[in-house]
Amino acid sequence: MASDLSQGAISTWLYRLTAPMVLGILSIFLFNLVDTYFISLLGTEPLAAVSFTFPVTMLIMNLAIGLSIATGAVVARSLGKKQVEEARNWVTASLYLSLILGLIMATIGITTQNLVFRWLGAGEHLLGMISDYMTWWYAGSVLLIVLVIVNASIRASGNTKLPSLIMLGSSAINGILDPLLIFGLGPFPELGIKGAAIATAISWGVAFIFVLKHLLDKDLITLKVPEALTHQWYQLTKLGIPAALTNMLGPIANGIMVAWVAQYGTHAVAAYGVGSRIEPLAMIVIMAFTASLPPFVGQNHGAGEDSRIEQALMKSMQFLFVWQIIVYGLLVAFAQPISSIFSSDLAVQSIIQTFLYVVPLTYFAMGFTLVTTATLNALHKTQLSLGLNLLRLFIIYLPCAWLGQHFGGLTGLFYGCAAGNLIMGLIVLTLFIRTKNNQKIRQRLLNT
Repeated sequence: MASDLSQGAISTWLYRLTAPMVLGILSIFLFNLVDTYFISLLGTEPLAAVSFTFPVTMLIMNLAIGLSIATGAVVARSLGKKQVEEARNWVTASLYLSLILGLIMATIGITTQNLVFRWLGAGEHLLGMISDYMTWWYAGSVLLIVLVIVNASIRASGNTKLPSLIMLGSSAINGILDPLLIFGLGPFPELGIKGAAIATAISWGVAFIFVLKHLLDKDLITLKVPEALTHQWYQLTKLGIPAALTNMLGPIANGIMVAWVAQYGTHAVAAYGVGSRIEPLAMIVIMAFTASLPPFVGQNHGAGEDSRIEQALMKSMQFLFVWQIIVYGLLVAFAQPISSIFSSDLAVQSIIQTFLYVVPLTYFAMGFTLVTTATLNALHKTQLSLGLNLLRLFIIYLPCAWLGQHFGGLTGLFYGCAAGNLIMGLIVLTLFIRTKNNQKIRQRLLNT
């Protein structure tokens, strides 16, 4: 059922786990960029409308990711202990939990959307377009939550290739349907911004069918309700709620940022929305590491090979520092053509370029924090991970951004974001070195 990640060269396993995830996560963010590109062709106001939805969609996605962290952690540990039946029951329990959660979140989202987007600063003239998009997005998000959580179970077995291929296929379907449904090409109706959300929901539906078929064919899941279902749900939520809160902090902070940016007008929101969607693409390798480290950490901890975890985290940080500096150089070199792809408005282009010149330089520092919290989650230290992210976003990042915009306007806000990333990255690196050299602290982290 699973690859044994507790044996073999660490660098080789990190590459084998991470490389497919780069492709899969790239497809997700291209998914968002394709939506953004086609919607931008409708004009600045539709682009601004979708930009307002980004914090909310990321909030729900990160809630799902948080619960997927809990699922991946318990499945990987069971597999590390060679308890295959127990792992299968965890996968089944997570499937039922994700379905219920998805239905609850979709219902809440649809009934409160106008209130939420008014709070984010959306004008009345944009609420109709936002509702057209989000009503369909919320409906499809039920399947999205299931996909994210169940895919974590497949990755926990050491198979990162299949989830990546599924994500890639889903993105391809979305990319094909987007122009057909947005602009009404051929026999398809012209649905505008609503068409983008419908295309997204359809692509998630197709991916869900493939995932469920694979799980049944490979006997990775049983449709029979596990006897200890309520206990398993308790354990999943006990680990998953702090992890979900950790992942939801980012979108909450981004929502605050959008409200601040909205003070500078529709052009600023449209540009910031583009920057927010380029940011995950620029951090794709960081995201891949945060997805590939948990199965490695979980299996090695379950097998008692804890020294390999420390080595893997150090190797990850070293690689990310070099990689993100290269990415920053490419973004600076291509900032002008990138901005022109998403808007013909010179004001919007100028803000996008300023964002790219300033903030991405510090993504390596954000990467240090994210791979560290991913490792802590896999060790079942989700509350400590939550604490680090609270520190990062609400004690350091947002205050730095506020100070920046207070003294330097919109450009100052971008410099504040960069400063916040650097400060937190330095703190995490210092904590890692201290833990590495202190046996008592290491033992407390490894005991669960």
